[in-house]
Amino acid sequence: MRRFWAWVLLLSTPVLALSGDEVLKRVEARPTPKTLHGKMAMELINKQGKRLTRELEIWTKREGDVEKMLIKFLAPPDVRGTAFLVIQKGDREEMKLYLPALKKVRRVAGGQRRGSFMGSDFSYDDISRLGNLRSADYQSKLLREEGTFYVVEATPKPGVASAYERLVIWVEKPHFDVVKIEFYRKGALYKVMTLDEIQTYAGKYRIPTRLVMENKKTRHKTVLLQRELELDQPIPDSVFTERFMKR
Repeated sequence: MRRFWAWVLLLSTPVLALSGDEVLKRVEARPTPKTLHGKMAMELINKQGKRLTRELEIWTKREGDVEKMLIKFLAPPDVRGTAFLVIQKGDREEMKLYLPALKKVRRVAGGQRRGSFMGSDFSYDDISRLGNLRSADYQSKLLREEGTFYVVEATPKPGVASAYERLVIWVEKPHFDVVKIEFYRKGALYKVMTLDEIQTYAGKYRIPTRLVMENKKTRHKTVLLQRELELDQPIPDSVFTERFMKR
């Protein structure tokens, strides 16, 4: 009888919902590889459905509070050799772009970071933050629980540079995977990113292999498809240099 009443008490006790900040912290706490190397296809799709495909190679590396990413375009010929480098240390972030036609590396700074990344619907800032949602940058609140998802509103904290006034983020409950983000600017929905075809690597890393960014105003889409991923394999620091960008 005591066991019966214990179960009644347990079932009648309300389960405390996570706060928005707690949800994002759990997203941030998921296992992530120290290094990643792979290929990507980028598809640019206009509102008439016309497609333009580009091939890319990507390297990332994380050591302590230092995160590095290099993207190089492999095809088609008009963008082949273009390279984008991001090095973030704590709150400091440096971006560089190599344009082979000019044979010059230039910094991407200020308002340029909010501009289109190589004609895509991702900005330079968007690309630099793929898979890196820093909960400390946002004031967050749980809007609702929607089936198997937490829906969280995240507003950049004062002093945090952002192209968006707020984000609305869908987080899948069992694994705390981010599956959709709405980006708002000037009070209106500006862009929507969906992350799907999530695969598990090494039994612990959950990585979306298909990302779609849609501009709601222009109805233009960019699809990123990740493949041939190698995780936790050694990548020399020489990869994340201007010299390697120019190779």
